[in-house]
Formats: sequence, structure tokens, C-alpha cells
Amino acid sequence: MIAILAALLISTGCKKKPRQLPKAAEIPTRLAGTPPPRAFEPDPSGGLSRTIFETQEHPNFKLVIRDFSFPPDQRPHTLTLPSSAVLHLLSGPGEINIAKQRLTLTSFARTVVPSGAPIVVQNRGEQPMVLRALILEGK
Repeated sequence: MIAILAALLISTGCKKKPRQLPKAAEIPTRLAGTPPPRAFEPDPSGGLSRTIFETQEHPNFKLVIRDFSFPPDQRPHTLTLPSSAVLHLLSGPGEINIAKQRLTLTSFARTVVPSGAPIVVQNRGEQPMVLRALILEGK
């Protein structure tokens, strides 16, 4: 039986050299092109931020939804929002102190932040920590 299989393999051309894979394309050293809509940009806190939504349709207030991303660097990042807001933890573990009061937020937890209160965020994880702020600014 083995002799028959060996003869079959030899007769079908299995002695040929195996084909080599084509050379891989070179990876560009610099990214180019159009950035995605609402891309993160450097923020004064040392992290990144982006505006998701903004409207001034209501006569008494302006609504802004803004994301803040903090790198996994174990350093405190301080930000102050222009008015009262609701903070929503989207991802990542870390410490959040609002007006020097430490909060323990789990994923998707929310908390209210008074106007002008300093927010200190310290990412203790291995991935970026993302907070979403729903900011209501009076006109």
C-alpha cells in the first residue's frame, strides 16, 4: 500500500520544488490620507480629546458631548470643564478625583461634575481610559 502511494506521489510531480510566496509589500513609515471624522487631538490635560456632538439649538443652553482619552502612563491628568457635566466612563480602569474626592467608577458608570471642579484622572490600566462628558453650558 505504501509503495503504491509513493509511486503515485512521484508520478504526480511531488518532486518539484515548492513554490515560494511572493515578497511582502513594504509597510509605509508614515501614515497619510484623510483623518477619520471626529478624530482625537492632543488636549491640555496631557491626554487626547474630541467633540462628538455640539448643538446650540436651545435658547438657554449649549450641549456638548466630548470624549477624553488618557494613556496608560500612571500619571495624573487634570482637566476642568467649562460648566456642569455628567461624566460617563466608557473604558479602562483608573482613579478619578472630582474636587479632591476620590470616586470608584466601573465601566459605563456615570457621575455629575459641578462647574469648574477640577477633575484628576489617573489611568492604572494597560489600555487607554476613555471618559465621555455631557456638558451643559448656559447661554
